[in-house]
Amino acid sequence: MFDSLELCTRPFVGLLQSLMHWSGDEIAYYIVLNPDPIRYFAAQFKKYPLLEIRRDDSCEAYLAALNEDPGGSPADAVGINWDEYGILPPSVKWLIRGFRDDGQNEGGQLWIPREWTQAVMDLYPYARAAEKN
Repeated sequence: MFDSLELCTRPFVGLLQSLMHWSGDEIAYYIVLNPDPIRYFAAQFKKYPLLEIRRDDSCEAYLAALNEDPGGSPADAVGINWDEYGILPPSVKWLIRGFRDDGQNEGGQLWIPREWTQAVMDLYPYARAAEKN
């Protein structure tokens, strides 16, 4: 788990690039799941809230894409106007899901192969393993 707001930080970009490297993916897709991609984003802006993230994207390019005005409403940029998002590569070897949380810093969820756990914790100290029930 991690703070879902980390989405817009340099360390998070480094995490994404490492995950793509480890999984052999050149790209991953970021999508806003809430607000509704069809009823809100497509209806208002005639496009879906989807970004292609390339492993070799600079941090600046990644952050600019998240903050890009979708069309006359900068506050609706996909990195700003979200209650839930997902990030998934074509290999489907890992998955990130983010929820706006209540300040508990637990809104970000990362599913990875078990053997990557220590490498992720070393690389991205903001993450912590979920406790098993």
